[in-house]
Amino acid sequence: MSDQNSRKAFIESLKEKLDQLNEEIDRLEGKASEASGKAEQKYEEQLAEVRQKQAEMKNKLSELRAAGEAQFERLKLETEHAWKAFQNSFKYFKSHFK
Repeated sequence: MSDQNSRKAFIESLKEKLDQLNEEIDRLEGKASEASGKAEQKYEEQLAEVRQKQAEMKNKLSELRAAGEAQFERLKLETEHAWKAFQNSFKYFKSHFK
């Protein structure tokens, strides 16, 4: 696979995974709104953190799309680290709905 094809595949894969998590976050946000009192406050705080990581991932995706070849590999590594942080925040948030 050429560098251009692997770059495109990486970006598309990341976008698909981000879209899937975004849908799940939206669904869980509805459940969080049903909570009350301290539980609601905790969910709101956790949701704010997840949304911040989500915004970071969207920015990274935009940077990847706009990056030149020389920048792409560096940004790819940064994006992979940001993705792991986003997944961890999401898993922590999701764990409170069990």
